[in-house]
Amino acid sequence: MGNPIKEFKNSIDGLKQSLDGVKQSVDRLKKPVDEVKANVQETLDEAKSRTDGVKSELGRMKVCVQETKEVLGEVKNTLSAASEILYTQKRHKRLLSRRKKADMAGSAG
Repeated sequence: MGNPIKEFKNSIDGLKQSLDGVKQSVDRLKKPVDEVKANVQETLDEAKSRTDGVKSELGRMKVCVQETKEVLGEVKNTLSAASEILYTQKRHKRLLSRRKKADMAGSAG
């Protein structure tokens, strides 16, 4: 029979070596996981940046749409006023032509 203390020490050394092997395996597995985490975070950051850009652009577009609506309202008002002026001018010309005809008929008769 061998020395039990020496065998116990050898057994502990073997366990230490096994533990070191496990630690190395864990470290090797950790590296890709950390890389994936970093990539995911980078992707999230880029997506957030794009989202912020899209929100900003959407805000600008809403402002442009509102300004366009205001301009169209002004155009509508201008066209209505112009239409009213044209109608009044036409009516005035018609009344003038009637008056001329009446004057001519009165002076001829």
